[in-house]
Amino acid sequence: MATTDRQATTLALAHALSAAERGLAVLPLSRTKLPALRSPHRDDPDPSPCHGECGRLGHGVYDASSDPARIRELFAAAPWATGYGIACGLPPHHLIGVDLDVKTGTDSSAALRELALRHLFTIPPTVVVVTPSGGRHLWLSGPPDVVVPNSAGRLAPGIDIRGAGGYLVGPGSRTGQGVYAAAPGTAHLPPPPCPRSLLRLLLPPPRAHHPSPRRPADTAGAWSSSSSPRTRASATPGCSGRPAGPTRTASAPRSWTRWSTPPGAPACPSARPGRRSRRRRG
Repeated sequence: MATTDRQATTLALAHALSAAERGLAVLPLSRTKLPALRSPHRDDPDPSPCHGECGRLGHGVYDASSDPARIRELFAAAPWATGYGIACGLPPHHLIGVDLDVKTGTDSSAALRELALRHLFTIPPTVVVVTPSGGRHLWLSGPPDVVVPNSAGRLAPGIDIRGAGGYLVGPGSRTGQGVYAAAPGTAHLPPPPCPRSLLRLLLPPPRAHHPSPRRPADTAGAWSSSSSPRTRASATPGCSGRPAGPTRTASAPRSWTRWSTPPGAPACPSARPGRRSRRRRG
């Protein structure tokens, strides 16, 4: 078992470095699909929010990097890692992950086709990662000036979205349930732009504006500055200074490398209006 784990760690590191060549920021994952490094603040009596400003490893997705030296450092600190995560929302791809789940017993592919018909969009050819349970992860890219939030089941039952602050399990990762692998013919594809109609669905609805009631002219003097709490709350982060996002290199992404595909894995599910998908994802 120890030899198998070492082999899985070696393969995970190799896949993570290949992903970094494509401009993707990565971090080591354990067999549970969680970040392999524990928080350095886990024993603090009153831990403050920290995204890595302390300089130590163990801040989840905020450890993610596309720098090969940093990636090797992360995996050296987590020799039990058997997979890797790909941070979403970061340049140059601003990755958005559409997670089509099957564990809920719902047909998430059919739900995506229904959304495509209703809102008139088509999912372009893209990387499709097949999960051990039969689910699918579709990779899309977002605009650099738009922050796509994470969500679970908000679009439709069984459809989860991985956006800023989230991550996808990378192809080639081994978990307790099995191996994640790219579907045939999709590993070489770059993430295409997210269709505008779909992007609008991914963003939270604008907050309703409720103007404050006007004060009666004859009672304006009764309002004192002390009784009108109008000071804005401080936006100072909990750790030292501004939260630091996952690190990355400035070099342009290199050519896409192919990941292993499980025998008999289905091809990329089409979300084109009117076409039925042959896949089941989980």
